[in-house]
Amino acid sequence: MEKVWSQFRIGEKIGLGFAVVGLLFAGVVWHYHQTLQSVLGDYQQLQSVFEVRKSLALEIEIEMAAARDAEKDFLIQRREHFADEVDQHLQLMRTKMAALAAVDQHSRQTAEQIEQRLTTYQTNFRAVAEAWRRIGLDENSGLQGAFRQKVHRLQELSAQYYVDPLYTTLLQIRRSEKDLALRRDPAYRDRVRMLIQEFRQLVQGSGLQATVKQKLLSELVVYARTFEPYADNALRTADVGDGMGPFRDAAHRIEAILRAQHVPHLETNIYKLRRHEKDFLLRGDESYVTMLVDIARTIRTQIAASPLSETDKTLLTGLLLDYQQGFLLLVAQRASIVTLTREVDAAARQIAPLITANVDQANQMMAARVEAIAESSQASVHLGQITMYGALALALIFVVTLTTRIVRKVRQMAGLLDDLAYGAPSTRVPAVPGGRDEINAMAESLNALLEHRANFLDCWKTSMNEMIAQRELEHAHSEAARDEVITELRAASIAKVQQLNAIRGRLRLHAEQIVEIHQRLRSTPGDVSTDDVQALEHAAQGMVTLLEVLAVDHT
Repeated sequence: MEKVWSQFRIGEKIGLGFAVVGLLFAGVVWHYHQTLQSVLGDYQQLQSVFEVRKSLALEIEIEMAAARDAEKDFLIQRREHFADEVDQHLQLMRTKMAALAAVDQHSRQTAEQIEQRLTTYQTNFRAVAEAWRRIGLDENSGLQGAFRQKVHRLQELSAQYYVDPLYTTLLQIRRSEKDLALRRDPAYRDRVRMLIQEFRQLVQGSGLQATVKQKLLSELVVYARTFEPYADNALRTADVGDGMGPFRDAAHRIEAILRAQHVPHLETNIYKLRRHEKDFLLRGDESYVTMLVDIARTIRTQIAASPLSETDKTLLTGLLLDYQQGFLLLVAQRASIVTLTREVDAAARQIAPLITANVDQANQMMAARVEAIAESSQASVHLGQITMYGALALALIFVVTLTTRIVRKVRQMAGLLDDLAYGAPSTRVPAVPGGRDEINAMAESLNALLEHRANFLDCWKTSMNEMIAQRELEHAHSEAARDEVITELRAASIAKVQQLNAIRGRLRLHAEQIVEIHQRLRSTPGDVSTDDVQALEHAAQGMVTLLEVLAVDHT
């Protein structure tokens, strides 16, 4: 670790410290940002999911209400475009339900349930609409139009058998004819003439068949022509011949024609039939159906008892039967419509609670999600505080460690310099060879200074000892003294050799360092760093210093 740490300069260490502290605080800021982003993301999800879910549910509810309004308009006004509007609103509902199903799983389940009820509602409504089409959306279509045509034809034919005004007028003519014979008053002749004219107008304006009209008018001409002689005779002579004559025969023939075309109260009963029909269509009361059937039975009885021809009876009875059957089919369809309408209402009532439940569920889930987001935010804030305090602690530890490492070596060097000033220091400042740290470089320089000083002193002491021993050898007078001096001289020589070997080793290290830098420069020509220049300078200065020591020693 010390070796790695020494590869950084003090500025780089300080920069690294600031970088580490900055990274720690950047991590704290990043964590805060992530927490904020997470909270914002959660709230955005809350907004996008639950608000969209509530909005779609509200739109589905609005479309359902619009479909029900169109349904009611169709049932009241029975216009085809209202049925089309119902289908359009239901299609829009399905589009919105597809969007709702894509929100989440709960919404998908709700959309599937609504789709089932919606299909039932649409099927039943279409059945109701089809039933109304069979009945008839207006008075000229469907069953209603069919039996209306029958009853209109029946009314047209009943007008042909409505001879009550003609019969009454004929009776008035006959009465005035009798009064003329009894009272011989010219006013009765004038009255007969007037009634004949009125009878002619009634025939011409009646709904009788053309052939019947022609017969009646022909017989009326005969009656009018033969009545005039009878009236003149009655006024002149008072001989009326018991009121007998051709005019009387013509009157009888007219009466026979009228009786052959008369069905009592036929037209009145048909109007009653129509009144009960309208009452049922307006109120839907089943009692009107019974009344209509009873009147139809009465009309059939009247037709059967009438003097009409079998052909006319068959025609009238057939039309009446077709009308009755068509009306009864309409009654059955209305009953079916009532049942289907109840089913439509039931299906629609089942859809509304599902939509409401979906909105309530969305509100509950939103509340739960808001609570979860609040708890998560609190936990994130707590974790952010822990991270911030941890980052502060790590930054403090890093700064203290960096400062301690720098200050410790500075103090060691200050102590060595004090020892150097006042004594002979024997300790060295720990240093890593090749380190780039300025403090490490100062330590290496100080250690080199101490080494050079020690080498110089050792060499000087050794040389002095050797010189003293040689001088003592020259002045030795006895063998014992000579041997003792030779021993000291040998010890001094050995120490000197050891010093020279040490200097040789240091010179070799400097030379190897120079060779290493040279090889590196050859491999990357032109790339000369300041560190390499400084290393070469230090190696050269070291070699010069060691050579100076050798030179001093040689001297």
